[in-house]
Amino acid sequence: MLRSLLTLAVALVASTALSFAQAKFEVVGGETYDWGKVKPPTGGYLEGTIKMKNVGKGGLIKLLEIKPGCGCTKTDPDRLEMSAGEVSSMNVKLNISPTQNGLVSKSITVKYTDGVDTTTTWLHLRADIQRAVSISPQTYFSLVDMRIGVEASASLSIANNGDGPITFSNFVADNGVSLNTTGKRTLKPGEKFDLVIKTIPGKSGSFNAKVSFVTDHPDHASVELPVYGHVMESTSPVFQKESK
Repeated sequence: MLRSLLTLAVALVASTALSFAQAKFEVVGGETYDWGKVKPPTGGYLEGTIKMKNVGKGGLIKLLEIKPGCGCTKTDPDRLEMSAGEVSSMNVKLNISPTQNGLVSKSITVKYTDGVDTTTTWLHLRADIQRAVSISPQTYFSLVDMRIGVEASASLSIANNGDGPITFSNFVADNGVSLNTTGKRTLKPGEKFDLVIKTIPGKSGSFNAKVSFVTDHPDHASVELPVYGHVMESTSPVFQKESK
């Protein structure tokens, strides 16, 4: 009986010591890297450094796989193994498109082992892009239910989020697309207007066009907005007769 108790006590002490010595993975500052509210980057991306640390009392953290999601890139961390107290630093880039505005969120998958378990976790990249000119709800025109000989239309909202007035001019569209404005428009801070396009397609298949305009704001000197759609054959008996 005494021998059994001693064996149990030794096993308990060994287990406790092992748990205290086990490695533990942690992202310094939390698993979300947030740039906060920032102006559009001139280089087309935001840069940052993520630090991963073994905060355990011992053991070894091994990084097995690091996979960036769509829209972000990473460089290899400066170390793939971390003993207790050691830090691995990884530079990351968050790509920002020329017309992207508002909250941008991407993720990076990290797979590691602490010598006992293999774990997959996710690092999150966030930024709130503050543009003087915003385009919503997306940065392209989408024409739906297009049919031969039938007018199709779409619209986007253009807003001035800056501190001063912005003048918009030289509105141009191609491939038979017409616009609800072609002259100059000046928006005060906080104002917006709807840019509407219309077209009457003459043949079936994919439809593509482009709308462009200029502004007097240095960050948005020239803006191009693609137009997408798909034209179906008209179901009208009139158009069916004409096609024969």
